[in-house]
Amino acid sequence: MRAQTPSEPMDWERPSDRFLAYLERLSEACIARDRDVIDKLMRMRLSSHVPRAVLDELEFFRRGGGGTRTPNLRAPMKLMRYVHKMKQLAAAPAEKTQLPLELREREVAAPVSPTQRRTPRRTDA
Repeated sequence: MRAQTPSEPMDWERPSDRFLAYLERLSEACIARDRDVIDKLMRMRLSSHVPRAVLDELEFFRRGGGGTRTPNLRAPMKLMRYVHKMKQLAAAPAEKTQLPLELREREVAAPVSPTQRRTPRRTDA
């Protein structure tokens, strides 16, 4: 059995370096129209983090890229936009994304003792 390597904790505010490298490999494979590499990258677990519209575009490039009849001149624009957004998020300075919420003391009634509880009335009909 393999020893698992410790992974970095998930930062939900910005993409990891590993995910950015994965996106770069995907975009390079799409530009090169390399079906085998696109197929291999799409089967990786990281592909589950890519938006559906981008995955649909990748599927288009995997199935139809570089045919012998007419070459596909379409560029992977959705993928390129997504890669650009992720790079901007990774390069952005860390900000406080949540504003502090001042909590005030809540008035809570005193607990009711068992002897003071109301007992339901019985109705004999």
